[in-house]
Amino acid sequence: MMRTVGCAALLSSMVAAEAVKPNIIFFLTDDQDQLLGGSMPPSSPGVTPIPRTQKLLGDGGAVAQNMYIHTPICCPSRSETFTGRYFHNLKVEGQCAVAYGGKDDNGNFCCMHIDEATVSNYTMAKTLSDAGYKVGMFGKYLNYFEGPPAPGFDAWLANGGGNYFSPQFFTKGITGLPDGSVTFNKTDYTTAVVGNYSNAWIKEVKDDPFVAFINPKACHEPFTPAPWYKDTWEEGWPAQAPRPPSWNMTKEQRADHHPTIANQDVFTEQTAQCIDDTFKNRWRTLLSVDDVISATHQLCVDLGIEERTYFIYSSDHGYQLGELNLSMDKRNVYEFDIKIHLAVRGPGIPAGTTFSQPATNVDIAPTIFELAGVQAPQVDGRSLVPFIKKTADEATTAGWRNATYHEYYYVGIDNKCGQDHPIESPDNNFIAVRYQSNSKFGNILYAEFTTGEKGPGFIAFDTINFYELYDMDKDPWQMTNIYNSTTQEMKDALHNDVHQWLQCKGGDCL
Repeated sequence: MMRTVGCAALLSSMVAAEAVKPNIIFFLTDDQDQLLGGSMPPSSPGVTPIPRTQKLLGDGGAVAQNMYIHTPICCPSRSETFTGRYFHNLKVEGQCAVAYGGKDDNGNFCCMHIDEATVSNYTMAKTLSDAGYKVGMFGKYLNYFEGPPAPGFDAWLANGGGNYFSPQFFTKGITGLPDGSVTFNKTDYTTAVVGNYSNAWIKEVKDDPFVAFINPKACHEPFTPAPWYKDTWEEGWPAQAPRPPSWNMTKEQRADHHPTIANQDVFTEQTAQCIDDTFKNRWRTLLSVDDVISATHQLCVDLGIEERTYFIYSSDHGYQLGELNLSMDKRNVYEFDIKIHLAVRGPGIPAGTTFSQPATNVDIAPTIFELAGVQAPQVDGRSLVPFIKKTADEATTAGWRNATYHEYYYVGIDNKCGQDHPIESPDNNFIAVRYQSNSKFGNILYAEFTTGEKGPGFIAFDTINFYELYDMDKDPWQMTNIYNSTTQEMKDALHNDVHQWLQCKGGDCL
């Protein structure tokens, strides 16, 4: 009799354990490069500003080898990540012509041509909340927004990036802080604030399934390190920013690129020094991110929830530090701006593994939905779980895309590091496809550019002003545009393909 009860109790316990929803913690940094050694994998063993994160998530989880961003600038990228939708499926026709600080006809903020209200009504938070999750946002949400949190968030300590010191956040449901907004003291460092309050919230909700979005400002401009790291430079770290072959090219070498690139200045000594200083301070800001990620993981260990928690780590885009004479920032179609890191650790994920299937940030939302056991709403992306967990069958692998799609609309004039020419001009609106080696076109990058200032609500790419094509095997830094030397047949095929991507929606997207 006792034995029967014991077995029943054991079975009941096993069923209950299987029914427990996992927790998900998603760390999203700002401007963290992958190609220049600022994330993972490190460019040289042990040379990284995030050593504990590399060990915990890079060595302890699965790392993507071909992870890209759909739009290489903050607000659109984050909008796509939180909704799982491509830029063209977030646009509102005839709205958001003004990139910075504009509003739509209903008074909602426009954020780099993204209608903030459209995004907030479709974030993954609402779906997760409806499925029984507690959902918290800590740190940068979208660059421009005001007022109450997006639907589905229980805890809200959010801003548009804000200041490194004395940061201001909009607030709701944060213990010890009033609902509305709060400005911290001038000695309070934003990454520490985000880490401390997110960790305090995790302690409060540890007995419920939760999803925590932890989004520090680092390593965004103005690259201000915490005081305790302001002079840190570890032995073995690079003495200067990377100097790949595309660094500080002559104008003659860039003449076959679209005008934004062709017109860039040759670097002065002042510009080169600015780039090196920027590189170092970016790494110093990331030391605080490493603190937050490692502390959050340790907290989950201490709370006894680490074994049922997924840890996801990525960036909103890559970065440039002198490549193609772009002194710093992002916004461009090239590999250094569109390639990012993605690392995932958690139950069922083999440690120290990689996967090569190409993906973008629009795949993150469906991935989180599958990890959470939640039915996904209509999204443009696809779940990466079969590749992260190494459970993909032959059909899933064979049916996966062999390219990624990229879309960008000119945001505004912005000069960096004392350069006379801005890092982008109105000719910098592009649609592009980054094909991998197993595609019918081989390992290439293809892009079409059009000129305009009003964004996706007005630009349809029906008039193309410039084309670029790069052989990524022979020219990994995109120094030689081979478009004019390719066949008309290939040009037509590439053009048709990128415009199919531009029109795709939901299940129609690869």
